[in-house]
Amino acid sequence: MVHAVVTGAAGFLGFHIARALARRPDHRVTIIDNFVRGEKDPHYAALSALPNVTAIEADLCDAAAVAALPLDVDFVYHMAALNGTQNFYERPLEVIKCCTLPTLFLADHYKAVKAMSRFVYAGTSEAYASTVTRFNWPVPTAEDVPLGIDDVSNPRWSYGASKMHGEVVTLQTGLSTGLPVTVIRFHNAYGPRMGDKHVVPDFYERMKSGRYELFGHEDTRSFIYVDDAVRATIMAAEAPGAIGQVVNVGSQREITIRALAEEMLRERGVDAPIVLHPSPKGSVKRRAPDISKLKGLTGFEEKIDLTRGLRATADFYLNGRLADTLDPDAALGV
Repeated sequence: MVHAVVTGAAGFLGFHIARALARRPDHRVTIIDNFVRGEKDPHYAALSALPNVTAIEADLCDAAAVAALPLDVDFVYHMAALNGTQNFYERPLEVIKCCTLPTLFLADHYKAVKAMSRFVYAGTSEAYASTVTRFNWPVPTAEDVPLGIDDVSNPRWSYGASKMHGEVVTLQTGLSTGLPVTVIRFHNAYGPRMGDKHVVPDFYERMKSGRYELFGHEDTRSFIYVDDAVRATIMAAEAPGAIGQVVNVGSQREITIRALAEEMLRERGVDAPIVLHPSPKGSVKRRAPDISKLKGLTGFEEKIDLTRGLRATADFYLNGRLADTLDPDAALGV
């Protein structure tokens, strides 16, 4: 049996990765969360109850808790973090703590596991913010561009800077100890059960009360549905050429936030004007990944278009229904 550990499994990406891996009959999955942000909801309970899943409630900011984690592990998917744009501004110190300490402790814990196939670290496209905004680097952005922090006093960098630190920890652990590592820079994955502090669910929440307000309407992003992001992540984790690499995961379609909101309204059959607000301070104006490396390493192709993805996401946030999957191959990495 292949043993995979998924941290942050009560959160968004961690939950969907764990659920995909648990569909594999040759896998057993250990899921870990402390519920500082993740939800202990019926969906997590159903995942925890699967016969090949073991759930551990642990605070990964506690070195002793990390030291007690199992070592007979083939894959670690380290997805645990405190993210969400509102959290960056409202809880910056907690964001820094929850993004920094677990990575240090987990890398130290698993560096001695000689038989491990891969330690996967969840990076973020926030790392590119200064590169694009301050230095006007071309978009789509590739993994080899220089990174920077343009304003250390801006609380938004509590997340981006912490995640860049985690990349350094992960990659240097790999170089120093031989631990096979891969860093995934996720670009705006969206879908059911992603919390309420991101643009897609936030807009759906306003829709419930007939409020059609939007922030950062001129900014662009590239949104990838969670099943595609999960499949890309698993494919990268199992690709020998991705060892020691930073790999972008995202969609090739760049879209303005306003066009995204208009698509969300159109999909729901709503015809209403949108009240437009500027971006929060420090928000990058353009963000889209160059995914040439991902395609070259794995052969990944996006399967789920924005309309289908938004329909499933709306069904969760407006109707409370969680789709099993839009991509049956998400767990197979094909």
